[in-house]
Amino acid sequence: MNNTESGRWALWLSFPLAVLLAVASLGGLFLPSTYANETRIYAAQGVGNDAGNLVIVVPVLLVSAMLALRGSVAARLVWMGTLVDLVYDFIYYSLAVHFNSMFLVYCGVLGLSFYALAGSLPSLPIPEIARRYGSRAPVKTTATVLLLMTLGTVFHWLSETIPALLAGHAPQSVRDSGLLTNPAAVLDLAFMAPALMIAAILLLRRKPLGFVLGPVLLTFLALGSAVLASMGTVMALRGLETGRALIAIALGIAAASAVLLALCLRGEKSRA
Repeated sequence: MNNTESGRWALWLSFPLAVLLAVASLGGLFLPSTYANETRIYAAQGVGNDAGNLVIVVPVLLVSAMLALRGSVAARLVWMGTLVDLVYDFIYYSLAVHFNSMFLVYCGVLGLSFYALAGSLPSLPIPEIARRYGSRAPVKTTATVLLLMTLGTVFHWLSETIPALLAGHAPQSVRDSGLLTNPAAVLDLAFMAPALMIAAILLLRRKPLGFVLGPVLLTFLALGSAVLASMGTVMALRGLETGRALIAIALGIAAASAVLLALCLRGEKSRA
């Protein structure tokens, strides 16, 4: 793939982004003041998320950016999915974590992730990607998994939110976090679930954009779920019972998403 100038500068943003992401993660792991104002469960989740970002997301971001700069279409889709994960994650950090010494770093990660993602779109060869991967991609399986994730996400949040609304009090997750509302529910219901559903429909209709959104969202699911497993591990180590269940669920989603992603992108080597 011949990257245009706009696509290349977007890829180069990955390197300062990785530095800021590492700083944010190290701050959460080693500065006690970072989560000093959070509840016990929310602080554990923050530390687990930071560990996952440092160990998993930073390397994936750097490797995919370097391979994409060398012309790999598959790496570019993985890189875009990594950016989607960071935009999702750092909306949460920037708006839901109590103000702390990492605030400007959170804003930097969010801004660089968003503009790198937006800057990559004009040079994205959607028809080429569809031609390269469309014939071998497990379309029905991928679409089914995306639809199941959509339904599971919506059911999870509505099963908590609707009873709370009827009872006239905040959901348990909001009370556990000590926040005004649950940012994860907002992001999942307003953005993630609709995106997964749209990608599934486009894949089933074999639209070119579906072959872009599919791998991008599978990367997002794989990385996000792997980081959730890290979060669950820290929660379990700190004596929070829900951590063990979170580990099992998150690892299952991460593994399924990674396998499907590999199957979706397996055509590049033979056609390069």
